[in-house]
Amino acid sequence: MGDLFDSALNLEEQFQQEGYEEGLTDGRRGGRAEGRALGLQKGFEIGHEVGFYAGCCQLWRQLQAQEPALFSQRVDKGIAALEEMVRSFPLRDPKDERLQDLMDGLRGKFKAVAAGLGLQEAALLPEQQGGPGGGSGSGGGGASALQF
Repeated sequence: MGDLFDSALNLEEQFQQEGYEEGLTDGRRGGRAEGRALGLQKGFEIGHEVGFYAGCCQLWRQLQAQEPALFSQRVDKGIAALEEMVRSFPLRDPKDERLQDLMDGLRGKFKAVAAGLGLQEAALLPEQQGGPGGGSGSGGGGASALQF
């Protein structure tokens, strides 16, 4: 009769172990899906911001082509440095541990160039515009926010 009670006493422990294993499996599955979704969102935000900086550089170069004396030599060097930073940004390597530092560098260089151009920086920054990753700030959208 001792055998009958032993199985009843171990029942709670058995169910705890089964519940733990099921929870672990479900957590891994859910964590993977959640991680993938977060990774896609953050990747899109980074790509969007880097693309924004690349677009600004292209616009400034087009303006400079129409009027070569438009920018000072200092601003021209700043744009060239920003272009190089955009070109060398590791968009295809999400595991690069320098991503945050590189993004900070891009943001800083962009702010310096925008200040050198006398632009209203707050109206230009991607995070100030409505859309993915951005707030619903009053920055408006795209090129219409560029003011000289």
